[in-house]
Amino acid sequence: MQRLQDKNNQIFRGVQVAAAICIICTLVIEFSMDLLLSAFWRSVVIGLDVTLVLGFASYLLQMAILNRSNWTNLLIVERVNLLVLFFAFIMLPIPRLSAAVVALRLLINILFYAMDTSWGKKWVDHVHLRPSQTLALSFLGIISVGTFLLIFPAATVDGKGTHFWDALFTITSAACVVGLNVVDVGTYFSQFGQAVILCTIQVGGLGIMVLSAAFAVLIGTQLHTRRQVGLWAILDVSTSNGLKSLIKAVAAGTFIAEFFGAVFLFFSWGIEFSSFGERVWWSIFHSVSAFCNAGFGLAPNSLMVFVGNSWVCCIIMVLITLGGIGFFVMSDLTNPSVWVVKNPTAIWNRLHVQTRVVIVSTLLLDVVGMLLFLFFEYNGVLLELSIFDKIMASLFQSVSLRTAGFNVVSMGALSSVTVLFSVIWMFIGASPGSTGGGIKTTTLAVALMSVRAMLTGRDEVELMGRRIPSVIVNRSLSIILISAVAIAFILMLMLATQTISFERLLFEVVSAFGTVGLSMDATGELSQLGRFFIITLMYMGRIGPLTLALAIGERMRPKGYQFAEGRLAVG
Repeated sequence: MQRLQDKNNQIFRGVQVAAAICIICTLVIEFSMDLLLSAFWRSVVIGLDVTLVLGFASYLLQMAILNRSNWTNLLIVERVNLLVLFFAFIMLPIPRLSAAVVALRLLINILFYAMDTSWGKKWVDHVHLRPSQTLALSFLGIISVGTFLLIFPAATVDGKGTHFWDALFTITSAACVVGLNVVDVGTYFSQFGQAVILCTIQVGGLGIMVLSAAFAVLIGTQLHTRRQVGLWAILDVSTSNGLKSLIKAVAAGTFIAEFFGAVFLFFSWGIEFSSFGERVWWSIFHSVSAFCNAGFGLAPNSLMVFVGNSWVCCIIMVLITLGGIGFFVMSDLTNPSVWVVKNPTAIWNRLHVQTRVVIVSTLLLDVVGMLLFLFFEYNGVLLELSIFDKIMASLFQSVSLRTAGFNVVSMGALSSVTVLFSVIWMFIGASPGSTGGGIKTTTLAVALMSVRAMLTGRDEVELMGRRIPSVIVNRSLSIILISAVAIAFILMLMLATQTISFERLLFEVVSAFGTVGLSMDATGELSQLGRFFIITLMYMGRIGPLTLALAIGERMRPKGYQFAEGRLAVG
């Protein structure tokens, strides 16, 4: 057995050396040669990419031959590598992306081996990250890797690669599912660059902690206790079984929604494509982007060309809503025990209070937003549309305003009153545990009920027939206050450094913080410093409110004393 293990380790070290040689050769050729002008070197790079994938496959094949007497154990030990190989083969039509997946897996393996050394174990013992810190660092990791990949010459159509700041802005926008762009995604980036953005959207939308946990649960790996504690806080569940059930719901719900979304979009575009593959790619890209509330599109002006296509608008709205209501709500709505009774009132009462709040608030915000947009823009940006298209466009923009970022009408021509209510909708955002941003609908609901309790002289905050704990009330008010202060601070910096009007900057700043992605055509006019402020705000908006809530929960410690009461005049 020991001899077999030594043989396995020897093979893996050989694979690492060969992979390192392939990667180094690829990088040298990539950055030193103009691959667009040289078919030979372009073929060499593609060959190296394919060689890396096939080398990884040959390693697993060799492991299978050596362990042929114990296939069950091999499948358990190598299940992650087998899944990586499966995805790598699926992505082979884009060789660079397929090779990047394998290279990333090999790098992770090397890191794990480093952690097993005495030095690595000492470092792990000294580092104790709280869930909020892990969440923040995970997004920084996603942004770093994505930025590096977009700098590759192969990531752009012109073969020159993306400028660092443009790559950083684009990937931050993708990881934080915002949708603001400084370049046109559909024409500037190659299919490899677009695939990097799409993968970043998927990982950023679900969150690396949730995504990795879903991966671990689906392949049968036990979740570490510290990871469970962090996920309990993020997903708001209190038991291990509940956590695993919700994680499975996340994985299943994401795959089903994005798959059927892509299928329906494939048959609904209503425009000509240059090839079957391009139609498939558009369908997949926009389905994932819509479900993750990212707002990235491959058309030059978002979805404005589809303003008269009701099927496309409806499919995108459904995907946005499914991604925005939160996985907890989706899991609750698909729970068979909820639907065992036939009485609608009984079904409603069986739903969790969070589900009921999310449903009511989502419907109210969508309907009220549609009416406001239709009323104020009837003779504005909606002027040239038919009555039906005006209603459809108003509903679409109302749904998209709360973190999705797609638009079917020109946002640069909105009236001032529409800009005002749009800012409010973007600030509210989606629901907890979803792919969207903002302060969240439940946060607003708790804050409003807190005001009602104060006005009616009640000591307890009540919502949907339930008493809301004071810790949740305080957390909600803290999130709203900190979010407003962050927006105000960045807005002041933007006003001091940019020459853009207050109205457009306010829209841009709130859109970035709420991870919406809509813009009044101001993103392209920002200076380098202005773009840095927006990058910072997108990152804060994606992890800020959630991290604040986690940090407050983690740092609460009961005190053994209490100060004397002091009264202040307020208001």
